[in-house]
Amino acid sequence: QVGFLVHDRTLAALRSGGLTLRDCSEGEPGTVTARIETPLASEDPQALTETLGGDPDLVLVTTKVDALPHLASALRVLTGPDTGVVSTQNGISAPELLADAVGKEHVLPGVARVYSAITSPGEVRTIGNAGSLALGEWDGSATARCAAAEAAGIRAWTPDSIWAELWRKVSFVVVQGSLGAATNTPIGVLRSDLRDSFTRAVSEVVAVAAALGHDLATHDAPDPVAAALRMADAQPAGATTSMQRDIASGLPSELDAQLGALCRAGDEVGVPTPLLDLALSVLAPREAAARAGA
Repeated sequence: QVGFLVHDRTLAALRSGGLTLRDCSEGEPGTVTARIETPLASEDPQALTETLGGDPDLVLVTTKVDALPHLASALRVLTGPDTGVVSTQNGISAPELLADAVGKEHVLPGVARVYSAITSPGEVRTIGNAGSLALGEWDGSATARCAAAEAAGIRAWTPDSIWAELWRKVSFVVVQGSLGAATNTPIGVLRSDLRDSFTRAVSEVVAVAAALGHDLATHDAPDPVAAALRMADAQPAGATTSMQRDIASGLPSELDAQLGALCRAGDEVGVPTPLLDLALSVLAPREAAARAGA
């Protein structure tokens, strides 16, 4: 059983028109891959818990990073003694913010891999494959809470190190979003015309992760930079990140939570990140203007 904690237009849309997921890999309007006619939805976390019949096994937090501090009280209501709270946000900031809200013992850092966008309240489109969710306990272990996601039908798995997996995604998606926003180009251009710059930026992330103790190499992919490039080559040419789309639209974005946090991490461990610093300096004025006008 799944419940949705939502508000305002999204709540009204789910109640009146349900929830639709479309695969738009072949273009619009796409193919309906999932449909819920009458989602269990509420803006009241206590009412949602009662309707679910008790504390949820897992809470998947799918908002932007900026919203997390404002969700703290609602998350505390939803979190029972054994509930796992799963982060899905891009970047490295979300797990700590969730730990501040509900306690580190409840937080399962997660890594969602999917290209998706909300086209309107109650309508979500995806491109590419069906996606997956990696998750693990804070200490890296696999527990029954991790297994609950797969048991619920989610394409979920637990890596050897959830923190290394988080940084592997950062090495791809934050680089893609940052360089893509700075140059106003999708992944198809980044992996071809701007391949050298993309490669250098990925190398900077890998170096920061290594300085923090996270080895991004795996048995199947001993070179994490080459692995990120293979991932780039496998994506739909027109793919962009949510941060990139927000910046292009003049909206407040996760620039600081993703790229800013990454550059600060490099500074803290003494690892130079010149290309990422340059992207941040180019994008920061646009972010400031978007927030001033919000």
